[in-house]
Amino acid sequence: MSLPLVFIHGWGQHSGAWQPLLDGLSAHAVHTLALPGHDGTQWQAPGFDLDKLVDAYAAQVPAQCVVIGWSLGGIIALRWAQRYPQQVQQLVVMASTPCFGQRPDWPHGAAADVQAAFAAAVAAAPGQALQHFSDLLAEGEADVRGVRRQLRALLAAAPIPDQTALTAGLAFLAQTDMRASLRDQPPQQATLLLQGEGDTITPFAAAQWLAATLPQARLHALPQCGHAPMLSHASEVLQALQNFLDE
Repeated sequence: MSLPLVFIHGWGQHSGAWQPLLDGLSAHAVHTLALPGHDGTQWQAPGFDLDKLVDAYAAQVPAQCVVIGWSLGGIIALRWAQRYPQQVQQLVVMASTPCFGQRPDWPHGAAADVQAAFAAAVAAAPGQALQHFSDLLAEGEADVRGVRRQLRALLAAAPIPDQTALTAGLAFLAQTDMRASLRDQPPQQATLLLQGEGDTITPFAAAQWLAATLPQARLHALPQCGHAPMLSHASEVLQALQNFLDE
């Protein structure tokens, strides 16, 4: 019997991002979870408290499932696999990283001043900032303009997330560093890492770190792909998912 699939989208986005994959996954029950204050939901507790958020999500879905997280959703998926190893039977981490911000020993993230400037832009004009961020997701693609059009259409398909949620999500991304936790308690589930080689939001080296750290992980590299592979490389991503789920 096919395991249910649980999808978690990324910051500033919504569950419609998964639509290009869902028709090909019709053999599975599908659950799409919204980040706090995103996808038309109200901002409320537990917000971006990682463990409390994972606990809340875990209570909403079947006792055994496959968790698939994109970008910020990938961090949630990794923590979920740690906290509920019996529930998360398989793990898929797409275009994500254990640490979004630069650290002295971690060059694979955004500099603190860049993060602060973007947070200020979000506070001043969230719609405009999200449009700019949406365009950045297409960097590294073979067809940047075409993928930008897809991303703009995706952004327009749902309400702009709650202002408080956007700001809290950026603070979460700036502060969270899961590297020590993943080294000490690496998820033991079979894990598929789907990563664009041209991604400028979560560099390919971050996925390589995850592949080297998680004992049952495999890295599927997507050439000429940016930060939204489920849109720009939907056929290849779907095939990789199907192969992984059928094992």
